[in-house]
Amino acid sequence: MGRRRLRLLRRAPPAALAARAEGRAALDAADRAAVERLCARLPELLPVRPACLTHGDLWSQNVLSDGAGRAALIDPAVSYLWAEVDLAHLWITAAPPESSRFFAVYAELTGLDGDWRARMPIIQLRQHLAVLAQFDDDWGAAGTIRATLAPFRSRA
Repeated sequence: MGRRRLRLLRRAPPAALAARAEGRAALDAADRAAVERLCARLPELLPVRPACLTHGDLWSQNVLSDGAGRAALIDPAVSYLWAEVDLAHLWITAAPPESSRFFAVYAELTGLDGDWRARMPIIQLRQHLAVLAQFDDDWGAAGTIRATLAPFRSRA
């Protein structure tokens, strides 16, 4: 079961993304080593969850409303992932209107545990690394990545 969880989060391997970002001088060797240490600990850091169909690119700019004010999702990249990956992607940008209600209902319907918000930085790491690898540090991803990696740095 732990392998499945690791494989889901390594869909775009964090180490490969960190290496690409390192090549752009955004991350250094210590950052890359911290990514590897975090990846090695994923089975103990993330609970076992089943994969399911997800939107795949669920961020606030892909959540719109129709004329009646009903939510509408656009631009899907349908994937078979861990559902919290979509939540993490949505949570990575400014919270959409009424987000507290959305997350409360989602938690109620899915049995999402109370620790899900604490896991978000780890789950969001893949997305931050992808942004950094694609766009350099234009959006400040390197600082967010380093903050997430802080507990996984070597204390030599």
